[in-house]
Amino acid sequence: MERDIDDILRELVRSSDKVFVSSDPEEPFILVDRGSDGLAFVAPSPGESFRVTSITLSMVASLEMVLQESLGGYVDRDAIITIGCGDLDSFYAHSWDIRRRGRKLYYGYEKTHYLLLISRIYWCIESWGHASLVLRSFTRRYDRRTGLPVKQVRGFLLKRSGGGLKLERVPLEELIWANTTDPETGERLPPEPSVEYCYEQECVSSDEIP
Repeated sequence: MERDIDDILRELVRSSDKVFVSSDPEEPFILVDRGSDGLAFVAPSPGESFRVTSITLSMVASLEMVLQESLGGYVDRDAIITIGCGDLDSFYAHSWDIRRRGRKLYYGYEKTHYLLLISRIYWCIESWGHASLVLRSFTRRYDRRTGLPVKQVRGFLLKRSGGGLKLERVPLEELIWANTTDPETGERLPPEPSVEYCYEQECVSSDEIP
C-alpha cells in the first residue's frame, strides 16, 4: 500500500505546477495544482488509508458558479463558511473567511485557501455523498444587548445531481435544532447570542428561542 501511495504521488508531482503539503498533523493532506489538468487532493478517507480526489477545471468552475449564485445574495460584506461531513466517529469541519469585493466572493486570503476549499468540498462529496455548508453572514446591525454585530446563519447541503451539483437549503427548524443540540448527548444547548437563524429571507433571532 505504501508503495502504491508513493507511485501515485510521484506521478502527480511530475505533472504538477505546485504542491501544497499540510503542516497540521490533525489534518494531513497533499494538494497538487496540476495547471490545466486541474487539482489532485490526497487525504485520509473513511475506510481507506487515503483517497485521491481528482478535480477538473470544469468541476472547479461548476462549484464556483454554484457558490457564487447561491451564497452571494446573503453576503453583504464579510462572512464565514464552514464545510463539514462525516459521522460522530469521523467528522471533518473547517472554516474559511469570505470577503465580498464588488459582485464576487473571495474565500480565505490566498489562492491556497480557495483551492483547499474546493478540494475539501469534492472530497466530502466523494467520501460521504454530500458536503454540509454553514454560512455565517455579518450584517451591518448591532445587537443592543451584547454590542456585537448580528450574524445570520444559513445551512446548505451540497451533493451531486446528474452531471452537476445541487445545493439544497436546510429548513429553518432543522437549522435551529442542529445549532442548539449536542450531537453526542442530544441535550439542548443555549442559542448563540447575536445570531439570526435563516431560511432564505425568513429569520428567527436567537433571543426568541426558548
